[in-house]
Amino acid sequence: MATADATPPGRSSSVPEPALRPAPLRGPGAELSTWARLFTDGDALVLRCRGFFGQRREVRYPLSGEHRISRALLISPDADTARSYPGAGEIRLLDPAGRPVARLLPDRWMVSGRQEVPIDQAVERSGAGALLRAAGIPVVRASRADLAAPRESRRRELSLVLEPGPQLPWWYQTLRVTAGCLWLLAISVLVIVDRSMPGWVLFAAGAAFVAPLARLLVRGVSALRNRSAAELDPSPLVVISPRPAPAASEQDGATPTVRFVSRAMLRVFPGELSVVDQYGADARRPLAGPSAPQALVRLIGPDGHPVAVELRYATGPNETIAAWADWFGGPGGAAQWQKFRTATGLHCEDRKASGKAVKVWELARGAYSARPAPDAKHARRESRFPSSAAKGSSSALMVIGSYFSLQFATTVADDAPGIAWTSALLGVAGLLLQFAPWCWHHLRSRLYFERPVTRKDPAS
Repeated sequence: MATADATPPGRSSSVPEPALRPAPLRGPGAELSTWARLFTDGDALVLRCRGFFGQRREVRYPLSGEHRISRALLISPDADTARSYPGAGEIRLLDPAGRPVARLLPDRWMVSGRQEVPIDQAVERSGAGALLRAAGIPVVRASRADLAAPRESRRRELSLVLEPGPQLPWWYQTLRVTAGCLWLLAISVLVIVDRSMPGWVLFAAGAAFVAPLARLLVRGVSALRNRSAAELDPSPLVVISPRPAPAASEQDGATPTVRFVSRAMLRVFPGELSVVDQYGADARRPLAGPSAPQALVRLIGPDGHPVAVELRYATGPNETIAAWADWFGGPGGAAQWQKFRTATGLHCEDRKASGKAVKVWELARGAYSARPAPDAKHARRESRFPSSAAKGSSSALMVIGSYFSLQFATTVADDAPGIAWTSALLGVAGLLLQFAPWCWHHLRSRLYFERPVTRKDPAS
């Protein structure tokens, strides 16, 4: 039986290897890269995750006793599902009686981002296989009898999933959905009932105001939590900032910008490599343990010049983490490379790259590496505060809600002028809370962050 507790704020982010790390997220999800882990301490399988109210939680699944995890069932998708969803499949952790204790979805613990790879490959690439071996949990492939066994309810199935937590905390998403439903109820009443209803007007205005207020609140809380999570890290051995080559933009059209040069970084902690992109997403990879890379590889182009830096693993494909032109091609780049390779402690080697890898932007920079944005519009879109589950329609609904607060305020101005003014003020405040951050984001992006970096820029 799993036990959960809130974790003391002073606890370090370091955990024993092997450990699973989440895919990098930006904004409110950046904290998870530092904190969220799945590892074993010898007595239990330990999940560090985000709780409902955004608190840091630690859930323990014992490896001994009556309710221990005794074995793991590898469930592969059927042929039709595998064709439609190549990444489908899971590892089901069972107790001695065969009851499910937890579900492990390897694609949610891929440091390079969720990839559509078969479950067998995902188990090894994510480090789940090494973790289960270290915990002494035998893994067996599910038989027909296992697949025919009765399944848990959907709610129970979802609660069993071992995951780091959502990008936006659950309290915020729940509050947004609840406020949206209440607003729709109030608007329906006001539209259907053809008479003045000051109480419902005020109720609708208040419900509409909750969403932009909650977004402002979660922005501030997330900034504070990301800052406190960073304090859990030990002091980095080295921090590398991009040193772009002056001709990088002429070669492939992707221009290093102030945002990239000032915010992206490579950090080496004791036993861990951190690759932070220009949007704040932090990809953490182990430098020790069975899931660690075997070597740091410098790709050399046909002309003899370095092209990119990648990590070579014992199994699975290599991972490109940085393009040479973006990180080490400019002034001071050679010294930065020497510091970086020394701090990682990995064996370093050179490998010839194909001509295609030099010419094709995606291959040269790597699909999941820290790299400049292809254009300013893409950078503005990716650097926005993340949307809720409803995506763009949620923001549109907030604007509509604030507008209706102003519209319906005029219908009760004669009967209840105080409520009319209150509703109007809530509508205006709601619009300001939505458009002020949007305008600030676009102004900073257009006037500063997406400005190309040249030799004369202080940031370079």
